[in-house]
Amino acid sequence: MEKDIDIDEEKAEKKMKCIVKMHCPEGEDADKIKEKVLMRLGEELPGRANVVMTRLNDEDLKQIDALVEVEVFKSRSKAAAFFIKEGMQARKDLFQKVMPTVNKIRELKEQAKKSLSQGKTQ
Repeated sequence: MEKDIDIDEEKAEKKMKCIVKMHCPEGEDADKIKEKVLMRLGEELPGRANVVMTRLNDEDLKQIDALVEVEVFKSRSKAAAFFIKEGMQARKDLFQKVMPTVNKIRELKEQAKKSLSQGKTQ
């Protein structure tokens, strides 16, 4: 029985290596990428109470499902949350540039709403 478990784990490990290697950018070490993903997964994604619906093309879904199948992720949802977070971290510079403008727009909208509601009561 224990030997069967070792064989199953070996198969899963080989499958994972194959998947990671297939999807690694040129020049990047698949083992390092796998290590990074697993380390990030160990941190878990805190505060995941929000639900976002998204549509994926067949190839992206196939890749996410492959990672779920070899149990890198427990679900499609966790995989998607991980990759969204990674993408946002990779483009942190974009968010740093845009957020001050977004905050100013929010303030102006709030001011406009207050002005309009004050006009109705007079």
